Amino acid sequence: MVKKTKKKDAPINFEKEHRKDRNTIIVVVIIIAVVATLVFAFHGLGNTPTDSGQAAVIDGIQCNNITYDSFHINAHLDVFVDGKPYAVPAKIGIINDTCLYWINTQDNTGIIHIGAPSDNQFTIGQLLDIWKATGSGLLPQDIPTIYMNGQQATSSLNATVIKSHDEITVVYGIKPSIIPESYQFPPGL
Repeated sequence: MVKKTKKKDAPINFEKEHRKDRNTIIVVVIIIAVVATLVFAFHGLGNTPTDSGQAAVIDGIQCNNITYDSFHINAHLDVFVDGKPYAVPAKIGIINDTCLYWINTQDNTGIIHIGAPSDNQFTIGQLLDIWKATGSGLLPQDIPTIYMNGQQATSSLNATVIKSHDEITVVYGIKPSIIPESYQFPPGL
């Protein structure tokens, strides 16, 4: 009969065990860092001022993630700098396609969309301030001459009210040879 001998436990390799523990800690720290980064990124994306409707109020005009039908008008804007046409950019008053100010341009036709929760009077000054804060293409710093439907406005920028289907011409510097008097809006506007 063969006697079975108990195998003695192998000696513990402390160095090997220490490396295993250290590698486990490193992996755990990396996982925590990745999870924290993802949480911060996703939390930050959902809570930026423009995503949550907390964009700055400009001249009393809010930036919201909905459009309003209670009060909606359209007008058209032409801009001239030293006698030459200056393109009105798309998305004035639109931030990251998630927030729109009550005065905005959706494309580069110069059509101004005004949609507010209630009937209000909006001015050229408000439009230009929103452009400066949100639009591309910088405007000159001097005060422009304003023409409404071909006639020079006698009121200030902040007192010149925009009405439905107005043709607004903003002139910086030299006056162009022809001031537009009207604009042919697409059907339905």
